[in-house]
Amino acid sequence: MKASYDKRLGWIMKKKKIDKQGLTPRQMEVYNLIKDYINANNFAPSYEEIKQLMGSRSKAHVHAFVHQLIRRGWIGRGNGRNRSIYIL
Repeated sequence: MKASYDKRLGWIMKKKKIDKQGLTPRQMEVYNLIKDYINANNFAPSYEEIKQLMGSRSKAHVHAFVHQLIRRGWIGRGNGRNRSIYIL
């Protein structure tokens, strides 16, 4: 693993490059919500904000979608930091 330092996120461990896998329409919708929020505000949304943007009732759904996007190689997340989601 290779580490890089980001002023806002701290040390980020970069894993082996994973080929991006295809997304379902709902996963693509969540990815676009996150990407648009980051582009508009220059910081990542919280799970609560993603939940409201999705129209979901539970943060567990947000957690599941975020981790699916991480596993598929579309987004990354800083170690244990709030609002540490970033687009790959």
